[in-house]
Amino acid sequence: MLNVLMIGWELPPFNSGGLGVASYYLALSLSQKTNLFFFLPYYLNLKNIPFKVIFADSELKKIINPYVIFKFPLPFDLLNQVLTYGQRILQKIKESNTNPDIIHAHDWLGGIAGVYLKEKLAKPLIIHIHSTEIERTGNNPNKIIYDLEKKCFEKADKLIAVSNLTKKIIKDFYFINEDKIEVVPNGISFDKQKFKIIKFIEDLKKENYKIVLFVGRLVLQKGPDYFLQTLKYVKNYIPKIKYIFAGSGEMMNDLIKIAYQENVIDNIIFAGFLREEELSGVYQFSDLLVAPSVFDPFGLVPLEAIKFKKPIIISKTTGVGEFLNHYLSTDYCDVKLMANYIVSLLSYSPLKNEIVRNSYKELIKFNWEERAEKILNIYQNLVYKN
Repeated sequence: MLNVLMIGWELPPFNSGGLGVASYYLALSLSQKTNLFFFLPYYLNLKNIPFKVIFADSELKKIINPYVIFKFPLPFDLLNQVLTYGQRILQKIKESNTNPDIIHAHDWLGGIAGVYLKEKLAKPLIIHIHSTEIERTGNNPNKIIYDLEKKCFEKADKLIAVSNLTKKIIKDFYFINEDKIEVVPNGISFDKQKFKIIKFIEDLKKENYKIVLFVGRLVLQKGPDYFLQTLKYVKNYIPKIKYIFAGSGEMMNDLIKIAYQENVIDNIIFAGFLREEELSGVYQFSDLLVAPSVFDPFGLVPLEAIKFKKPIIISKTTGVGEFLNHYLSTDYCDVKLMANYIVSLLSYSPLKNEIVRNSYKELIKFNWEERAEKILNIYQNLVYKN
């Protein structure tokens, strides 16, 4: 059984986004096929984690959100944690007398440590790319992060991209040979979700309101402003409509301003960042989900909505669309077509039901076990080739 050193940055419930969720389920599946030990850069009060977690720093530290767009020099705390992560992991490895066969790092946050350990331990390195700085910033990258990513990608023995969309970005913007890049899409947990009944949403449904949902960070990358701009068109056809924004982020004030300017503020609920049962409750009582990302490498949110048997509208630049057949898609900026689709799904139940039925059947393709098996094959090819 292979010894796998996996380098992460976050795990639920202390995650800022999809990186932590994907890391958790991938580690969970791989831990059943390998001897996996998962590193985090700092101590977190995690409970009931079913695989081995080691903290590179045993002190409880402030969690730094890795999804913030850094337009200025990086915060010293973040840069220091990233650049010293490898040394701290190496010390823990020596203390525990661990001998990994392969290193698997997530994104640039773990990738720098991965490069350091590859050189110190002479072990093959995989970097799992969940998003790039090009994607997060709409090709307006922080140069420090871009340069660190490029160094990681060049030094790694293999790169795993979560979609062909991201593979193309790595090839075209980081100039990495595509033969070095494997595409392994994310999966989804099939465990039955408990949900909390949210009273004000339940009351809206009793009053026959239609609820359209956006889940994600309120940042440029996710396109919440384009979604909001559909509301002035939709409410002309469906007056009893509410848009729920489940998320937080730097665009909140801009979205409120747009809502007032377009006279739709009374049709909007800003629910903030929701977790677990509360988020599940919002999915449960919504009529459909819109994911209008300007660029999303994969996008777990649409799969979560499908799991709750909700139809989805996604942008053509949302990676999960490569692996699905039953959904509606638009250019992220085509506000009128997006509005047309929303009205259609809310007005014509046969259309909605057909999309829901067929997309739900497709979820089986997103089994984490199959993802883990494919990655295990990548491990074996690298380990036994060297």
